[in-house]
Amino acid sequence: MVVTTMLTPCASMASEDSSIEFSGFARVVAGYLDTDQAYFEGYEDELTFTEKSLVGFQADYAVTDEISLSGQLLLHSDSQHQSGLEWLYLSYDPNPDWQLKVGRLRTPYLKYSDVFDVGYAYPWISPPRQLYGSYLFFPRYEGANLRYRFNIDQVYIDVEAYYGEFSDDIDANGAKFHIDANDMYGGIVEVNYNGWQLRGASFLVDKIRAGAEGIETLTSALDQAGFADLANFFTINGSTEAYIFGLTYDSLDWVLSAEYVDVASTITILAGIENYYFTVGRYFGEYQFLVTYAKANQELTFFENTIPLGVDPRLDQLYFGIEEVNSQFPTDELNSVTLTGRWDFRPNMAFKAEVSFLNGYNGKSSMFELKADAEGFDRKAVLYQFGVEWVF
Repeated sequence: MVVTTMLTPCASMASEDSSIEFSGFARVVAGYLDTDQAYFEGYEDELTFTEKSLVGFQADYAVTDEISLSGQLLLHSDSQHQSGLEWLYLSYDPNPDWQLKVGRLRTPYLKYSDVFDVGYAYPWISPPRQLYGSYLFFPRYEGANLRYRFNIDQVYIDVEAYYGEFSDDIDANGAKFHIDANDMYGGIVEVNYNGWQLRGASFLVDKIRAGAEGIETLTSALDQAGFADLANFFTINGSTEAYIFGLTYDSLDWVLSAEYVDVASTITILAGIENYYFTVGRYFGEYQFLVTYAKANQELTFFENTIPLGVDPRLDQLYFGIEEVNSQFPTDELNSVTLTGRWDFRPNMAFKAEVSFLNGYNGKSSMFELKADAEGFDRKAVLYQFGVEWVF
């Protein structure tokens, strides 16, 4: 009802003023995880349609021939995902080569970051979580993006630079964090030639601070008790830099795609991350079949709880507080193999089916959210998904 109320006056304006254009997208996705001991991407051992089903509406208004205003409203079926204004920005296009955008924007670090919510735009139901589900990358930011496109004969080159900040809550395998990222910036270079695309990107944050329930209280108590090293380990305050490399080939018969990310950080629990995926697919007319291998690897600095037990009740409290907080931090080491089928059964609509074989590691979170009394879970499961995607 709210959406209808918001769009009705705009629709009448569109009929009177051709400078306003409307578009939208939707997806209805069902999923089932074959274990009763954990969640993965919100799925568990019962069929649900709520985790990834959504609808989005976009309006573009041409203020002048060179200036336009764009906004996107996103509505999730799951209350755990934030619905609302996904982006709103002013765009200045002085010519076909240059573009400047200012406002709330999507962070353009990965190949499909700009269209992550538009499932029709990519082959899978779920892009590899090892990269696209990472809590290290923020989906949007407030700032500016400058883009320049040119070609040298048949080589087409796209260069972007962005700068801004991010402040919002994120979920990392069930743990809630509030993130404040200042001086967030990076660049992207894409080179396209004869079906090949080579892509390089950077994502840097000079000042990042994260807070979670109990962490600041714990680090303060550790400092006061003389355990400064432990306090520093759990302080999420520093800088992060990530470098992404991608390669794609699409011959209209075969498609190959791969992306790799390397993350370094002064924040101990975010350092030492190397994740990647590789996809190979084949087109058969309106059908497409793909196999994707993805891997998340995180080499954390060795952690030892050095607080002695049984000496003082207050030290015991600190010891168990550390163990509790440490268990909340994700240790995402996960291998997966995903089989995907896509059928474009009519223009602008596609049916997809997908099965992912998840192989994590004991003692790691492996991108799972464990249920109560699931200490014996071996971090292995199969995720089944199917859905319909469309754009309008």
